[in-house]
Amino acid sequence: MKYNHWFDGLAMLHSFAFAGGRVSYANRYLRSRAYEEAMARGTISRGEFATDPCRTLFQRVTSWFSPKITDNCCVNVAELADAVVALTETRLPVRFDPDTLATLGAWEYDHDVPGPVSTAHPHFDRARRRHYSYVLDFGRTSTYRFFGIDQATNRQSVVATIPVARPAYVHSFGMTERYLILAEFPLVVDPLRLRFSGKPFICNYQWEPDRGVQFHVVEKASGRVTRTARSEAFFAFHHVNAFEDGNDLVVDLVAYRDASVIDQLYLDRLRSAQPVTATGTLTRIRIGPGGDARRERLSEVPVELPRFDYARRAGQRYRYVYGVGDEVTGDFLDSLVKLDLDRGTASRWHEDGCYPGEPVFVEAPGAPNEDGGVILSVVLDTRAAASFLLMLDASSFEEVARAESPHQIPFGFHGSYIANAGRPK
Repeated sequence: MKYNHWFDGLAMLHSFAFAGGRVSYANRYLRSRAYEEAMARGTISRGEFATDPCRTLFQRVTSWFSPKITDNCCVNVAELADAVVALTETRLPVRFDPDTLATLGAWEYDHDVPGPVSTAHPHFDRARRRHYSYVLDFGRTSTYRFFGIDQATNRQSVVATIPVARPAYVHSFGMTERYLILAEFPLVVDPLRLRFSGKPFICNYQWEPDRGVQFHVVEKASGRVTRTARSEAFFAFHHVNAFEDGNDLVVDLVAYRDASVIDQLYLDRLRSAQPVTATGTLTRIRIGPGGDARRERLSEVPVELPRFDYARRAGQRYRYVYGVGDEVTGDFLDSLVKLDLDRGTASRWHEDGCYPGEPVFVEAPGAPNEDGGVILSVVLDTRAAASFLLMLDASSFEEVARAESPHQIPFGFHGSYIANAGRPK
């Protein structure tokens, strides 16, 4: 198989199930169209984030008229309306059975929501019982298009459109009770260059710091862009949370000085002896009614893959952020961290030779405290040449239990705790 860059391997689902005081583990390849084609050909046939099949000029030109969008959903797992899906940064989520991990087919967005590029981080508004996401439609004038998905009916409808000449790479977006916030970082692309260069997707984007960061605030109810704001240049993959504070909108994200973090995540760099700094700074952007955007560092502790009590605090003022860090040894992602935004303190879990993945917060039923629950993280143990599922008490940040896996589990990005897996649809 030919996978040259980044984490562009074929998507594999991993599942830890809890029952009767025991933990079981299973894995299975996501049998997407990209997977089936790769198995048949012995090489990739669809362009990925940073890897592209070798194609002739004729093939690149014809792909303009008949693009093959990848459905290799290797970024996130989430519940979307009536389905559990795997997602990547295209418009082709793939449904799967959370009990058997069997692939159930594509969960495509409507034709009324055009655009090949999307996000693997949709939001869910509990009060409205509605999911929110966006697509990016490339053209002479490109368009960001926010849309909603009704949880009960699966009905999809466009919320707002925002035209743009040179689109930015946008991995995630913010959501408050009333608003959606799109942050355009100055990592931008010429759509024609993207189509005809023959380079992998992300290699066509250029860093232009003089553009700064543009924030577009969209009202959910009306679809109006109610305010825009601009800040000095920075880059981010992940929004953490956002909320309304009087007339201000508060947007928290993990910020980097520039987009060079992408270069550090190429496979050749990860295999080398060069240091890898894959963590940013938890940063707050306060957008005022007059279009001003003020930046504030919330913590000096390096962090990435941020999570919080999403079920109860999404779009609301919140206190705790959980993430992975690299501050103990400076050696890739070597620790889990808990940041207390009210007290400005940090707690940490670290074990020599262990490299944890994203911390998933699971709330304890009826817990009165925001950190009432547990943290789940898949940890690579280099000493045992295996992995284990770690469970921490989210309040004390001390270990509760661990469950050994039968083999090493490759590093991944994101996952979800699905409380009612196996429930009748």
